[in-house]
Amino acid sequence: MNRVPLILTVLSLLLLGCANDEAEVEEVANFPKVFPLNEQYGAKMIYSDSAQKILEIHAGVMKDFGNVDPPHVYFGNGLKVYFYNGGERASTVLLADTAQQLKKDELWAIGGNVVVTNGKGERMSTELLYWDQKNEKLYSEAAVQILTEGQLITGKGFEADQEFNTYRIFSVQGEITIDDE
Repeated sequence: MNRVPLILTVLSLLLLGCANDEAEVEEVANFPKVFPLNEQYGAKMIYSDSAQKILEIHAGVMKDFGNVDPPHVYFGNGLKVYFYNGGERASTVLLADTAQQLKKDELWAIGGNVVVTNGKGERMSTELLYWDQKNEKLYSEAAVQILTEGQLITGKGFEADQEFNTYRIFSVQGEITIDDE
């Protein structure tokens, strides 16, 4: 019994059954290839100038998308930014759920339960805040609340220095107590 014709027949049937559908191949080939260049969990970054700590950033997760246009870094699962003003103790603390930093512009979009507290104990909260790291400014067009010495000031829109020491609120609402001394 000659097995060669039987083997050739079986192989022919197998090869005919292995044709790829061009649409399926095209779909797989066009799958988005956007993956972070690096991904860190429990990320901590410290920026310093002349051996002085000026900024410390903690994030639950950090993903560097420097391979897409525009290049950016995503921070998630909680974000804490400590601003230092020449001392060992942070002068201002920024807390949020998430952020995205545009690398070229050094512009951050910070969102979700954003709270900024300065060294005087003043506290600002909003849902969306922008941080211009290059020009050292914070700003928002969203609703904001600022709590200072027992007074609550609300508004829509806000701008401040990055340490939240001097600020302006737009479309202000609320009661402000002024001493008549």
